[in-house]
Amino acid sequence: MLLAFWQVQRLTREINDLEREEMRVRTRLSHYQKYAGKLGSSSIMTMGNIAGLSAELIPRATMFAQYSNQASSMSAMQQLQYYKMSGLVPWTGNQMTQMQYEMSAFARFKEESMKALKQQEVDAMSEIEKEIELELNAIEGQLKMKKAMKESCQNLLKEQVQDYVPKFGLG
Repeated sequence: MLLAFWQVQRLTREINDLEREEMRVRTRLSHYQKYAGKLGSSSIMTMGNIAGLSAELIPRATMFAQYSNQASSMSAMQQLQYYKMSGLVPWTGNQMTQMQYEMSAFARFKEESMKALKQQEVDAMSEIEKEIELELNAIEGQLKMKKAMKESCQNLLKEQVQDYVPKFGLG
């Protein structure tokens, strides 16, 4: 009887620990989903977008914002130079109009590059989310098993208690 009681207590502690871990992992998954949502909804990562993220993701988001801005600018500059060298950027004859045309092309190239970089980051977040979901599924499986074991031990404990209850000659 004491062994069954001890088992119920141990399983209760383990279930509580697993439930805390499940909550932590669910929160972490939520944070990654929020970050991926912010990536998908904004045209550029700004400090305003980053401010609402969890402490775990702020360094990643900050680095991505800096990297994506620099990388997309460099890519846009290279594309613009390529277009100018290949003659794909026509000469307008007016210096001001030419500069506006090139700035417009640069902005378009940068936006295309930024979209590609953001998609890469969203894909990376999707992979991390899958890993977190696998971890969550494993925890949920352990929880089910522990709860079933606890119920079994509680039933055994009830049976054992029934055996020890004095019957006073009535049964």
